[in-house]
Amino acid sequence: MHISKLQLFNFKNHESLNLELIPGVNILTGNNGVGKTNCLDAVHCLSNGKSYFTSLDSQLIKHGQDFFTIKAAVGNAIDTQDTTEILLQFDKGKKTIKKNGKNYPRLSDHIGFIQTVMITPYDIELVLGNSDERRRFMDLLISQLNTEYLHHLMVYRKAVEQRNSLLKAWSGRNMDDDLLESFDQKLIPSATLIHQIRYSITQEIIPIFKRIYAALASTDELVEINYSSPLHENAMQDLLKLNRSNDLFAERTTAGPHKDDWVFELQGNPLRKFGSQGQIKSFVIALKIAQYRFFQEKLGKTPILLLDDIFEKIDESRAQRLMELVESEGFGQILITDTHPERVEKHLSQLNGEHNHRSVG
Repeated sequence: MHISKLQLFNFKNHESLNLELIPGVNILTGNNGVGKTNCLDAVHCLSNGKSYFTSLDSQLIKHGQDFFTIKAAVGNAIDTQDTTEILLQFDKGKKTIKKNGKNYPRLSDHIGFIQTVMITPYDIELVLGNSDERRRFMDLLISQLNTEYLHHLMVYRKAVEQRNSLLKAWSGRNMDDDLLESFDQKLIPSATLIHQIRYSITQEIIPIFKRIYAALASTDELVEINYSSPLHENAMQDLLKLNRSNDLFAERTTAGPHKDDWVFELQGNPLRKFGSQGQIKSFVIALKIAQYRFFQEKLGKTPILLLDDIFEKIDESRAQRLMELVESEGFGQILITDTHPERVEKHLSQLNGEHNHRSVG
């Protein structure tokens, strides 16, 4: 899977931009602020229906305009003549995605058609940020693989929202237990399935991650990913009962998959407290490359890899090992941004395959 043409209209700082891309390595260079990262974010939007950096579509519209459009020709790696047109548009507060001119019945039906993995300097928040960042990563990873998971995730989020509204509405009064139980029943099946799939995916991706971390960091440091969830010990229906008094006091659902976390460790210690900047960056990049490799193994397809300004943020030896790893893992289409063309060319000079260089701005 690769994008052969990418067109942007009123997307962030691009009034109009047309890019011709090759199935191999595409290098986008230019000064800071010209919109290189925005090109990568546009590809992410085409894949996942939303920006990598914000959940508000209105923030993606170029200043002074009232809509944006992203259009792409998506090619098949096996049959290069077989292309699909994907068009994403946000206009008058409404977002639509079309495939070959036809609207999807639901936006979520598009997720999984194009797989992407994006690596940016901001990804250290996966380690340093709160659990919301890690759950977002988990959910994005799994949703691109499993449409059933995405469906139940949406159902669960809506059910929690409704249950929270009920808890607020009954604040200071004696809760109708039967009514609350009816709301509990709406979220239990989806919560159970979400936990099961997250646990399974975590167990599968850990050995891939460890192998890649060892190659990238060139070390035998012990790294670990632990899936933290109260559903390991309690079924969802029991968890809700155990936390009912807490929920009534807090006026929100205090336990469930929306509170799960991935705990990252280095040498048996919390990575966020004891990891160096270099170790944290290696951990995050290895996790993203493991995601890429996991997609390959599960789907038999090659995702699009988006590398945003990473050569600026990691040391030269790690950067070179990353590019060697990319080549050895059999990657497909890659989009790389950088402010220094010669720096990218230096890291790519020893690799095989075709390179396409485009200046932006």
